[in-house]
Amino acid sequence: MPSAEYLELEIGSDLPVGGGPQEYYGKVVKSPVGEAPKSRLKFWFSAPGVLAKLRGELENAVLEIDDKSHSGLATRGEQVLRDFGRGVFRSVFTEVPSIQNIYQQSKGKSDDFRIKLRIEATELAGLPWEYLFDENDQPGFVSLSRPIVRHLDTVGAVGRMGVKGPLRILGMISDPSTGEWPKLNVAKERERINKGIDALQHAGRVDFQWVPGGSGKDLMKKLLEGDWHVFHFIGHGGVEDEIPGGDADSFNERGFIVMVDEDGKPVKRFASDLATMLTGARKSLRLIVLNCCESARINVGDRFGNPAIGLMKTGWLPAVIAMQFPITDGAAISMSEGFYEALSKNQPIDDAVMLARKFIQQKSRVEWGIPVLYMRSSDGRIFDVENPQPPPDPPEKARFSKEELQRRRDEFMIALAASPRTVAALEELTRSGTELHTLLKDDGELSVRLAKAYFDLGTLQHRQKLIKEAAASFAYMLELDPTKAEYRVRRANFNATMGFHENALTDINEAIKLHPENPEFYWIKGIISMMAAGTDDKGGYLEQAIKAFGVAIARNENEPKYLASRANAYAQSKNVAMALNDMDSAIALAPDNADFAGQKTRIENLAA
Repeated sequence: MPSAEYLELEIGSDLPVGGGPQEYYGKVVKSPVGEAPKSRLKFWFSAPGVLAKLRGELENAVLEIDDKSHSGLATRGEQVLRDFGRGVFRSVFTEVPSIQNIYQQSKGKSDDFRIKLRIEATELAGLPWEYLFDENDQPGFVSLSRPIVRHLDTVGAVGRMGVKGPLRILGMISDPSTGEWPKLNVAKERERINKGIDALQHAGRVDFQWVPGGSGKDLMKKLLEGDWHVFHFIGHGGVEDEIPGGDADSFNERGFIVMVDEDGKPVKRFASDLATMLTGARKSLRLIVLNCCESARINVGDRFGNPAIGLMKTGWLPAVIAMQFPITDGAAISMSEGFYEALSKNQPIDDAVMLARKFIQQKSRVEWGIPVLYMRSSDGRIFDVENPQPPPDPPEKARFSKEELQRRRDEFMIALAASPRTVAALEELTRSGTELHTLLKDDGELSVRLAKAYFDLGTLQHRQKLIKEAAASFAYMLELDPTKAEYRVRRANFNATMGFHENALTDINEAIKLHPENPEFYWIKGIISMMAAGTDDKGGYLEQAIKAFGVAIARNENEPKYLASRANAYAQSKNVAMALNDMDSAIALAPDNADFAGQKTRIENLAA
């Protein structure tokens, strides 16, 4: 596949002459058709005060989100962003003949050229260049049709890394327990991200796991569990005010994200701190996604202030994606879905970001420009992902008569009816059944029966600790029969025992969607949530467990185990009074259950 071509544009500033307004220049460093010399750029803004006001107006435009206005006439916010993008585009790409010629010739020569911005004028770096608008092109917003990336020169070479199997993504949500920062709904944040990439996870193209907590120690412990390719952080971030008289180049000591300490209190972790935590993953980590407001913000006149640039300046990361304005949950979900879909299919990272923008645009007409891609890679290819290719359809179908296919199908059904009970026998049966299924893909009964065989095989493999084989069998099972709630529950239990609690919760939620009236499914969800909570519940799972047990009780108030389970969840969350109330109700329903009496004693000891 040929590499994409970039128009690399440097935008800088010169010292004003005789106390006049700030002067800016632009020059094409590289393009498909050559270079362009340094030329003066004329913007309608120049003074820092004007720039700061402009950025505030643009941020307000982004935040004026109307969920009902996805089509039709442009919203006020969209119009403000369009006017800004049009004005900047004219100043750079239309009103400077040398740059205009390069841009137009590049469009004519290459169907796949992108824009790489080297913004040396720090007061301009804080503007949202991702909203550049070319009124002579469709769509007008440039970054919806060709990638726009921000380039940073740092030491060290950047190459691509081979990835065999799924792209491994480590997610982390940090939610301080104090009121200094807005409270996050951790459980809902996890569920929303999981929803966005659920199909990729089940297809085996992505392995997304969560750090069980929000502290630096939690992160570093999780990093020890194999090679991670992407780190995805959700939380709060910002930029410290510059210290008067301080070193203007100390960029990595002002941009920060917010983690928590061992007591759940907020602690600012600057770019250099985060880079130190991630050092152990340097051999495999290629990308950091900072889903927190102001992670890509640059205050007007500040130099290298945000955490994204600070991370890039460490010199070993190929790319960082950050947010220059606050982004809504719906837009963040759409971004994750589109971005990881493209990345797992081996697309260049700038193409993946462009697809993410288009996914966001389906939800919001303004938020698609919020993500900023900082990149050092020369071609955007930071991964070589090798996902297993599906086997081609066998050419044998034409050689089998209808009668022969029916005979083979009958033989398979007879073999299934014999109920084989060993791994070897079931492996042979599912192999032959899968071959037959490729010839009879529209045979619904065959799909259902083969799915049950994979269910039995996966169950046996799990018991014999053949974990990878069991995971594959359960994946085939759901591919063949995705609407059977029992299968979702079975894989949820498998994932829970393996410690993959987020995957387990995703499956049990799917089972609940299929049969929302079934109280047992809510009880299982509560049990998995309690397993995920561990001893300190840094992820907010106990609240999720209590809610799930509550739904189970509402659907069947005469089942004592539901009450006993919620009692244990209350006890683990230190609500002893509610725990004892539920345990007394469970004992009233099952007075002969000695285990319930023992659990009540343990809860009473918590209050002593």
